[in-house]
Amino acid sequence: MSTATSTLPLDGVPSTPMSAAQQRKIVFAAVIGNLLEFFDFTVYSYFALTIGKQFFPAHDPVTSSLLAFAVFAVGFVMRPLGGFVLGRYADRAGRKPALTLTIGLMALGSAAIGLAPTYAQIGLAAPLLIVAARLLQGFAQGGEFGAATATLLEMGGAKRRGFRASWQLASQGAAALLGSGLAASLGFLLSDDIMHSWGWRIPFLLGTLIAPVGIYLRRHIQEEPPKAKMIAGRDDPKRGVYVRNWFLTIFSIMGMSVSTYVMMYYMPTYCIQYLGLPPKMSMLTGVAASTISLVMCPIYGALSDRMGRRKPLTIFGRVALIVLLYPAFWIMTHFPSLPVVLAALIVLMLCYTMGSAPAYALMPENFPKHLRAGYMSSAYAIAVSVFGGTAQLVAGWLIRATGNKMAPAWYMIVCVIISLIAVSMFEETGNKVLDD
Repeated sequence: MSTATSTLPLDGVPSTPMSAAQQRKIVFAAVIGNLLEFFDFTVYSYFALTIGKQFFPAHDPVTSSLLAFAVFAVGFVMRPLGGFVLGRYADRAGRKPALTLTIGLMALGSAAIGLAPTYAQIGLAAPLLIVAARLLQGFAQGGEFGAATATLLEMGGAKRRGFRASWQLASQGAAALLGSGLAASLGFLLSDDIMHSWGWRIPFLLGTLIAPVGIYLRRHIQEEPPKAKMIAGRDDPKRGVYVRNWFLTIFSIMGMSVSTYVMMYYMPTYCIQYLGLPPKMSMLTGVAASTISLVMCPIYGALSDRMGRRKPLTIFGRVALIVLLYPAFWIMTHFPSLPVVLAALIVLMLCYTMGSAPAYALMPENFPKHLRAGYMSSAYAIAVSVFGGTAQLVAGWLIRATGNKMAPAWYMIVCVIISLIAVSMFEETGNKVLDD
């Protein structure tokens, strides 16, 4: 194959035409790190009760699960640092080296969790090892989002930016579907004793196999060297605009992140602990939510391209989610059966994906190329650390503190309202040329 046909540039306008196969390859290379990240999140969330018993034993099962979720949240502490450090690195050194580094670090953390001895085997060192693995993953994940999103936005021309960027969110659905499907399959194939003993480790170890594929794909991305532009200084006339958009990005992501972690990852635990559904059946809620995300995000992203606008779908989807959250949770809590829960969750996910997928293009489009990865990584890391990583812990704590099973709905409504206000303040960019 000649050099012209194998080159996969990231500079927004390819020097040579890119075939459909080349575009698919570079999209997969960009999202595979996100795939690994959310696969790990999914299996951790689904096996949180088992992990709590293995590494954080307590007399109260709820306390054990809360400790497991707390360690899940600990990984997000390192995200802002990773976002600032690795995001800046991606802008200065290029997308390719940053993406290769982040996926390697994430795989190392996943392997550490899958191989960690339990509390019964090595005592206090066991939970400390889990914490260390989550911190390493958090640092890597902090820089992953900005570099990968910038890659999706900048390659392949302007006409399908919304569609390409939407795959960053769709890949979360794919990862959650893969993770929830694997967790559900293991639950049906293995006995409860085996699952509690070593079966829960299988998904974490399988997740590490994604890393070599991702590293291979990312090392073969060919990009132009970054332009010699520095991070915006105090005398930059647009610095105030960039900082404003950075804050708007944080609050725009807040509602999306809380919704993701409650509806995709906390819902199985919620169904088991508070709706009284069987564990094996409860895991199907994650399968349903993930499927909607995987299918609908590219559709909404492509629709925003066709409309030439990102904001109408984003705003309408979030308004619909706000309106329907309370009725959906009321129905689930008053008629706790699997068909009812699945139907309510699917409706919520249709609104969530409409309000989120176009925003994955809208937000980075409001930053210039030489600052895009850094601003997006740091904003995303802060939003997800403060709100997403703690969503399951906050939801469980609110239910316990108030005695009200509707508490997660109220928390989500508040966060999505704030997110709606923030996203409505962005400049519309769907039909504009990106600022390099």
